Amino acid sequence: MELRRGTDCPVSGWLREYWTPERKQTAWLVLCATAVCSFAAHGFLFSNEFFSHDSISYFTYATGSFSFYTSIGRFVIPVYELLKGDAAAPWLIGLLFIFWMSLTAWLVIHLLKIRTAGGILLTCGLLCTNLALTLTGATYVYCMDEYAFALLLAVTAVWCFHRGNWWVLPGLGALMISLAVYQAYFTVAASLCLILVMVRLRDNEALSGAVLAGVRYLALLAAGFMAYYGVWTLVCAVTGVAKRRVEESLLAGGGLGKLLGLVQDANVDYVKGLFDAGRVLGWWMPVVHGLLLALLGWYLLRILMDKQLHIGNKALLLVLVCLIPTAFNSSAILLEGSATQLMTFANELMYLLVLLCREHEERQGAPLRTAAAVLLCCVLWQHVVYANQVYLKKELDKTATVALSARIIDRIELLEGYVPGETPVAFVGRLDRNDYLNRGRDEFKALDKTVGLWSDYSATYNLGRYLTDYLNYPLAWDTETDFSQMPEVQVMPAFPDAGGIRMVDGTVVVKLS
Repeated sequence: MELRRGTDCPVSGWLREYWTPERKQTAWLVLCATAVCSFAAHGFLFSNEFFSHDSISYFTYATGSFSFYTSIGRFVIPVYELLKGDAAAPWLIGLLFIFWMSLTAWLVIHLLKIRTAGGILLTCGLLCTNLALTLTGATYVYCMDEYAFALLLAVTAVWCFHRGNWWVLPGLGALMISLAVYQAYFTVAASLCLILVMVRLRDNEALSGAVLAGVRYLALLAAGFMAYYGVWTLVCAVTGVAKRRVEESLLAGGGLGKLLGLVQDANVDYVKGLFDAGRVLGWWMPVVHGLLLALLGWYLLRILMDKQLHIGNKALLLVLVCLIPTAFNSSAILLEGSATQLMTFANELMYLLVLLCREHEERQGAPLRTAAAVLLCCVLWQHVVYANQVYLKKELDKTATVALSARIIDRIELLEGYVPGETPVAFVGRLDRNDYLNRGRDEFKALDKTVGLWSDYSATYNLGRYLTDYLNYPLAWDTETDFSQMPEVQVMPAFPDAGGIRMVDGTVVVKLS
């Protein structure tokens, strides 16, 4: 039915009421800040390609089967990848990444009530340059935007839980889908809920109300996880796919008896990480982190000295402060210490705590506000430097792998009796386990022990895939026969030794390690 002039539909009226000029200005600021910081950190990644490690196998999405993603609990990923075509295009991934991260930053800003322009800019920058996202882009660029989408849904769930009432239903749905894309950001949702309870206590809300809010958050997080696990179980039952990696978790692995030790290790590792001088900027970041912790301590002291704040609120706030390292590094606990840096996005939520104190503690004065902003700018700069050094190393690894692959192909083709595309070729060992070739780079010592960056070459366990899919070489790759136990292969030296590639029973064997 056509609306009469002068009347409004309820939705458009609500949108006009919500979409105020102030919110429009904030939205543009968020979008611009996220785009600028994303390109400063990840622009080289988005405008180039240097697929490595797993991305060699999955840079064409057709190779990432539904059964594989279902088995590891990420059964929504194949549906999402329908948006992106058949191949991982870095520039498109970059655009999607910026869009999802802008929405995430928008929600975080409203959730934590960050109102100043400086606070908004820093929030956007620190979120989109998080080190966990950099390491994802370096090796798993094909799913960088997917993980950003999972992060957005995790934050959306918290935003809905915070609003309460019927909003908890879409919140549970968002949390379920987030888990079905990438489970690691569940810890981000839990950490944000902890921060929100701390804010309630700081705002002198009744202690019972804050406690009930915390219990409600825990119940909703548990309900969302159980609903996800139930749907995952159902999907596996319908498709006949067996679950994988379940045994790596704390509960399935029967590791509850080790919980106290895991919590202690997680706290120690978190503090050590803050004062690790082995990063790309050396001693600079431990100093910055020390000063940030001093600022947080000062803010906490000011809160505890507030005579208007109820004593119960102060006591519970102290308890929750002590739980911060445990919450932020909870991925290490849930995975029994086996979590990689890809799963540590929540570790950097400490910076949001500093921003939160800077925004809402009005009495600390301009000097402390300025000091907090300068220190957070230093963190942001370190993130940008780190990302660009990581991507530079990956580019050099790509160049080295192309040159090495050309030498291997040349040696194969020089073997007597070899017919391209017909003579079977088999690989023994792994390129990343060849100590002669993987000597490490002195220029990137700070990166060598980081997940995905340990090798000097792009192909690690999958050189055959690199030659066939990446370099498009007509290779008759034998993946069925195990040549490693044959006596003549065991005595072979590893490439690049002259005897590292030879014909064995009509098959070209390339011994990599």
